[in-house]
Amino acid sequence: MESARGLPVSGRFSLGPADRVRPARYEHDLNRRLQSTTARQGDPVSPEPGTPDRAGRLAPTGAPADRLTTLWEAVVAKDPQHSDRYVRRFETMREQGADLDGEARLIDAMLSRHSLVLDAGCGPGRIGGELSRRGHQVVGVDVDPVLIEAARRDHPAVTWLHGDFAHLDVLGTALRPAGSAGFDAIVCAGNVMTFLAPGTHRSVLSGFRAHLAPQGRAVVGFGTGRGYDPEQFFDDAETAGFATVQRFSTWDLRPYRRDSDFLVAILSTAGER
Repeated sequence: MESARGLPVSGRFSLGPADRVRPARYEHDLNRRLQSTTARQGDPVSPEPGTPDRAGRLAPTGAPADRLTTLWEAVVAKDPQHSDRYVRRFETMREQGADLDGEARLIDAMLSRHSLVLDAGCGPGRIGGELSRRGHQVVGVDVDPVLIEAARRDHPAVTWLHGDFAHLDVLGTALRPAGSAGFDAIVCAGNVMTFLAPGTHRSVLSGFRAHLAPQGRAVVGFGTGRGYDPEQFFDDAETAGFATVQRFSTWDLRPYRRDSDFLVAILSTAGER
């Protein structure tokens, strides 16, 4: 469930004109499927943890049987081949020379070498894999087993976990090594926050806060017109114990305005402004 569910659109990366058009069409198609899906967003997920769901895929590791369905899972339930096409799309973009590392460059610039990073909604490992290549210790979590399988194949040196990050605690030491003070950075890129189960945004942000190191920061990016109002996000982040450090409209740090179509927020713990 990774960032380019809304990725390189409107100059978020250094892409050519064709690259900027294609993701926009992809988002439109994805929105159409979301609106037409018969899977009711927010319904409880029926399978026990580690057992196949209705599409034959494994339930996220350790997730409670009554967890809520994410919007991403609703899309996949309607279109079981969606995740495979998603993986192939980014493979094709990279083969064509598209710059897909804008988020990773920003996170890398914020950190010292060998930092511990959580890629929340990692998808096929595009961001976490690049951060690992740059010398960081990365853990990626995604609710989609097809995307996790692709991440493990392409970036075997990274820890990739099939899990629902609305329930990070159940992943235990697989998520965070024993004795760790927490993550130096958590990155939740693209439109991952807009694909959560309805009503879980605040609890997800609280989970991020709980798993950050004392001086750690979370960087969250999503499209502002996708159903999660930025002002609601700021309120949820503050309630979760964060303070907004900076607000930008792109991953290359262009200024954020109220009419911006994308938000990149860098959050620290309250009192760390």
